Amino acid sequence: MKVLLTGADRPLGVLAAARLGEVHDLRLTGSAATLEGARAATDYHAADLRVPEEVEPLVAGMDAVIHLDPYDPAPVAGANAEQERIDIAGRGTYVLLQAASQAGVGRAVVASTVALLDRYPDDYVVNESWKPQPDAQAESLAPLMSELCAREFARQGELCVVGLRFGALNGTDGTTEDHAAGALEEALTMEVDQPGYLWYLYHVVSTGRFANRDNPLPLRASH
Repeated sequence: MKVLLTGADRPLGVLAAARLGEVHDLRLTGSAATLEGARAATDYHAADLRVPEEVEPLVAGMDAVIHLDPYDPAPVAGANAEQERIDIAGRGTYVLLQAASQAGVGRAVVASTVALLDRYPDDYVVNESWKPQPDAQAESLAPLMSELCAREFARQGELCVVGLRFGALNGTDGTTEDHAAGALEEALTMEVDQPGYLWYLYHVVSTGRFANRDNPLPLRASH
């Protein structure tokens, strides 16, 4: 499968590229000008996902898109950093999925974070059907913006979208590397047989209060 992977210059992107690159033909993108070391030889193109002219060549010929940037964005500095981060998440996701849909890409996997549910009391059993309660900061609002944007593309019925909410990699309420990589692979290859609204949302958490205790990979869906 030919897959475009965003956020390839960030930790989750590095993990995803290493694991998924063993079985898929990957094209990588991120905000860094280049990748370092052995990864510099990979098919990598720096891009601003808010610019259609930069995104359209990236999605051309792809079967799927894995959008990791909302979970693990590059740092943004300056007086308008909060606004910039929200803009990158919202407009960047919109431009990317719009280009993917127009290019005939069949599936998008969009990463987010279970931190959107942190405000619920610790003794609540919280799953994918619960509404996010973001804080009033860009760090919390940005991944939710990406989720909501992706869900609207799924409503159009032309793009199957799988949302994955990760915990911190190897942290408290966290996600192991094996669990993260396995969930991404499953999101790419899971069978869908219903027409129309193809929106799936899973928590991918190995330890802590949001852990998937019954199965090693996320198997519950919220439509």
